[in-house]
Amino acid sequence: MGWFLNKSKFPKENKDRGIIRITDNEIIITNRSYESEDEIILIPKIEYIYLETSDYSEPSMFIYQDRQYYIPGDYVGTEKLWLYLAEQFHFDINLVTQHLNDKTNNIHKLYRTTYKQNYKLTNTSNHDYLEGFEIIAPTPLFVPWNTTKEELLAQEYIHSDGFYAETTYPVRIGNITVDNLGTYIDDVRADVAPTSYYTKCFAPDGSDTSLYQLKEILEHDLGSTATYTFYNEHHLFFYAESDHITFELNYTVDDPEFRTVAYSFTSLNINTKYDYPDLLSDDIYTPKLVLSATYVFNYSLTAPSNYLRNERIKSTPDLVKLQSKNNSVIWIDKPNNRIGFADKAFAITFNKEEIDSLTLWNTLPAKGGGFCVLSVNLKEGNTVTVFEGAHDTIKHDLEDLEQFLGLQINFYEDYNC
Repeated sequence: MGWFLNKSKFPKENKDRGIIRITDNEIIITNRSYESEDEIILIPKIEYIYLETSDYSEPSMFIYQDRQYYIPGDYVGTEKLWLYLAEQFHFDINLVTQHLNDKTNNIHKLYRTTYKQNYKLTNTSNHDYLEGFEIIAPTPLFVPWNTTKEELLAQEYIHSDGFYAETTYPVRIGNITVDNLGTYIDDVRADVAPTSYYTKCFAPDGSDTSLYQLKEILEHDLGSTATYTFYNEHHLFFYAESDHITFELNYTVDDPEFRTVAYSFTSLNINTKYDYPDLLSDDIYTPKLVLSATYVFNYSLTAPSNYLRNERIKSTPDLVKLQSKNNSVIWIDKPNNRIGFADKAFAITFNKEEIDSLTLWNTLPAKGGGFCVLSVNLKEGNTVTVFEGAHDTIKHDLEDLEQFLGLQINFYEDYNC
């Protein structure tokens, strides 16, 4: 392939590809193949280093420091970097040179840091796993899993940046204690419970010991109150599922064939599943709804159903289902100045003055399948999906829909490559 010099087992370096510079505590990566910002790795914070080989490309260095970094073997300064890191992190450089010429998909572990274990298991008789979690603060606070987002953010031991909320003290979940627990809240409406809580659990050596220890205690403590699923091919997945709560453990493993490198922790997710049927009733608009005009589709379309995220989503009114004979439909309500989109189960409505235009994406099948998405573009800047369906369906109704709605519909088409 022309990558290797006669006198060196390292790839021939190419300044047009990239340059590596080393300072006292940084690795600076400059990609010269295309315009991009330099990447900087903080050497004291490196967690692991691997050599990756491939059957179709040059070897590369894999470094994890808060995120993944791949350094191609032909960047200028790569040989110097290998030698420097071998000295700093005390790994055998011969392992690198022995495998640089390999033309197979493989990974070779050179260095992994150690961690402070950040979870504890106890043999006490706490069996409140399915009820909630306890924040171990100076004044302990028990938080039920069905606590709404609004209620959660009002607690004094919760910190939030508007996107992610997390505890400011350790948390007890049954007989498991973790350093903290967090949840993404940016797409959760205020009056429902967060759908997932999350934390990382590290064993001292960063191994899958953490997953197996957590799996064992969950199986023991939950007993017959949950059903269990375990997968151990390519990745480790464990699920303990009850009516409203699912405990999920996930640990990636080193996989030479797919060149994937294990993270050093088990992710513990607690997924909640609560229904709020009252939130699907629109007691304000439905009683006064007027069907001034309807556009009924003769093919299947699906309206959005995730009312836990979008407060606009309601049950399809009976009057709409009757008029459309349970087909997908758009209606105009002139007295109330509203436009609605619905399938037989769910509906989403807008004040006509909110809408700037609509957009239809018709995605044609290629490597992936085909589909179409119709969205409403609001004047405030947000875009809301109103229908999804098979490709080459809605596009044949574009002219009629524009005339019916009195709104512009932007049309885009591409392949699902």
